[in-house]
Amino acid sequence: MRDWRIWTGTAAVLSVGMALPGWAAFPRVQAAPVHPVAGVRARGIGLPAHRVAQITLKGTLLEYPRGFNFSLFHFGPSHRPALTSLIHTLGKAAQDRGIAGVYLNLQSFDLSLTQAQELGRRLDRLRRAGKQVAVFSEDYDTNTYLLACHANTILMARHGTLFLPGVELQLMFFKGLLDKLHLQADMVQIGKFKGAEEPFTRTSASKAFAGQVRQLVGAWYQQISATIAAHRHLTQAQVAAAINQGWMPGTAAKKRGLVDVLTTGRQTVTPWLEKHFAGGCVVVHNLVTPTRATVNLNSPFALFQLLNSGPARPGGLWPAIAVICATGVIADDFPGAAEADGIITPARIGREVAAAVKNPRVKAIVLRVNSPGGSAEASEEIWQILRAAGRKKPLTVSLGSEAASGGYYIATAGSQITADPGTITGSIGVVGGKLVLGGLFKEIGLHVETFSQGQNAGLFDGITAFTPPQRVFVRHLMRRTYRLFTRRVMESRGKKIANIQAVARGRLFAGTAAVKAGLVDRIGSLAAVIRRAARTAHIVGPYQVLIFPRAKTLAEMIREKFGIKAELPLQLGPLWSGLSPAARRGALEGLQMLRVLQRDEVILAAPVGWMKP
Repeated sequence: MRDWRIWTGTAAVLSVGMALPGWAAFPRVQAAPVHPVAGVRARGIGLPAHRVAQITLKGTLLEYPRGFNFSLFHFGPSHRPALTSLIHTLGKAAQDRGIAGVYLNLQSFDLSLTQAQELGRRLDRLRRAGKQVAVFSEDYDTNTYLLACHANTILMARHGTLFLPGVELQLMFFKGLLDKLHLQADMVQIGKFKGAEEPFTRTSASKAFAGQVRQLVGAWYQQISATIAAHRHLTQAQVAAAINQGWMPGTAAKKRGLVDVLTTGRQTVTPWLEKHFAGGCVVVHNLVTPTRATVNLNSPFALFQLLNSGPARPGGLWPAIAVICATGVIADDFPGAAEADGIITPARIGREVAAAVKNPRVKAIVLRVNSPGGSAEASEEIWQILRAAGRKKPLTVSLGSEAASGGYYIATAGSQITADPGTITGSIGVVGGKLVLGGLFKEIGLHVETFSQGQNAGLFDGITAFTPPQRVFVRHLMRRTYRLFTRRVMESRGKKIANIQAVARGRLFAGTAAVKAGLVDRIGSLAAVIRRAARTAHIVGPYQVLIFPRAKTLAEMIREKFGIKAELPLQLGPLWSGLSPAARRGALEGLQMLRVLQRDEVILAAPVGWMKP
């Protein structure tokens, strides 16, 4: 089926080779002992005893693999790393008895807090399997350093810097911008702590919502400091002192016990690895990465190979677990939405769920949610699709960086919900309204003359703000949506949530607080959810993991690229490119939510414009 992406076909973004950490503590180490691993055939005699797998990671970590990269500077398959690919790669390395260690080579690598937590657990598993794990980067920020803490040995350049400033969560407030454009967001929300309307109607957070944000920041700070203290064998006071210093060169980081080895640069890491194995080691690349055929772009006929190429098709008769990635803003099925990145629609989810349900080899489904919510109607439609699928095959849920409002709504369709420690969870509430354009039209000299009959004919016309009777009507509509939302939550979580109003009304939770509130069942990684799904489906022996949506082909990318009708204004291009990745994601999310609001006057959304750690 072309709608699948298989574990073994998703590692194309990686350059694999392998390393042994623990090295800081052990000047020379013997090869890791060989233990039998279930389902792994013994390797032949004569292979190198000390093989170290190098995994080079560049750019921003995606949640799932994307297809073709079509730009001025690169033309070919995307080499951006993906979380699902790395989970598979590190899992294969843990099972491979011929691998003594794993070396992560970070080069301007960017990932989120929850992704660092996910991959950190995979590094812990490698170490439990007897592998040595080392991580090198010229410079570290909080999230890359948090990942490195799970290694035996942390290496960094002597001239590099460790930036460990603590936790900062920023919210974008668009009201000032809307005022300058003579636009008005006329909003109504249900839930004292909701806060979703505030970025559009206020210039700063309300007291109630600010309290929710401070709780999130406190939870993230505690998770980060506890992880560093536990893995680096430091006290909480020592970690707090390092965070309060914030920025430090390599020598200071080593003196504080935050890193193990300083090098003169990336080129000296391999020689360092070789010296720390008795008899040396072999650094291996592309160990679990499938070989990709090269294409000669000098030949015009070679382009047909790229146009017709698609993801590898599954082979064999192994049972499978389907992982459906719901990443982005939830929207109705407007034209082109189902194919757009960062948009979750009923049609897209329905197509992927249908493929998983119809496939006899798929024994269970895992929904991976990373969404701030969006359209209320689309959230309910997706919930119905998922609920129906759960009656046919076991359906469980893994939460990524954010499962708020509509994102949490669709998550309640699963029989079990597992969150990462840093997941933003909850925001059970409703916000609705419209973007009023009348002020902008007046400013630019555009006159709109309205002819209507009926008290509510202009309810959502976008020209004038709500009248008092209209506001009452909208609030009634939203309360009905809120009751449906809380009913869906209680249908799934009723035995674990004693009082829905104590956890609803827009409240936000992270980590163990979400478990205590009954919103999620446990804290754990996506890989752990997949393993649990396999056990629930009574799978004995090896199985495949199929990732949805599949990566796009070149032909699809060309259709989408040439279908784009608008770009950023030329004068805004430098400003946009100058923003940090977190700021760009937050701004884009805010614009997407405004688009959803134009189409769906009642939405289930967390505050947009997050710039999360």
